[in-house]
Amino acid sequence: MAKFNPKQMQYYVTTLQDVLTNTQETADHVSPFFVKLDEAKEAGKVKDMAKAEFGEIKAEFDDAVSAYQANAKTLAAVQVPVRFMGVHKTLAKAYADYAEATKMMADALNEKDQSIDEAAFAQSEKDQETYLTKIQAQVSKIFGA
Repeated sequence: MAKFNPKQMQYYVTTLQDVLTNTQETADHVSPFFVKLDEAKEAGKVKDMAKAEFGEIKAEFDDAVSAYQANAKTLAAVQVPVRFMGVHKTLAKAYADYAEATKMMADALNEKDQSIDEAAFAQSEKDQETYLTKIQAQVSKIFGA
């Protein structure tokens, strides 16, 4: 049986906390841009937005996707204590799927004709919610909440 390694556990927990903190900071940063886009969508005024404003929203979404993809790579590469292997595998898969869902949302924004692929955008919102729930469930198991 593998010996319990407290240093490995500490490194794992710290890495996981860093990923979760970065995820929250990224979400907090992109949220106002999402709200601005959502308000324009609801009012049917996406085409009326200033080109620069729509471009900025698209750029912020792309930056968030990059951050989430980097976090997914971190989770895939981290050394996991044996007792969390199964839970971590599920967490890493859900996080990678979450990153992919955020990419679907960013890709739904077409800068050229300043439009939104509504079906892809809506599916992305649904998928993100699903994967965040899965991530939270696994994190709760790891931290014993």
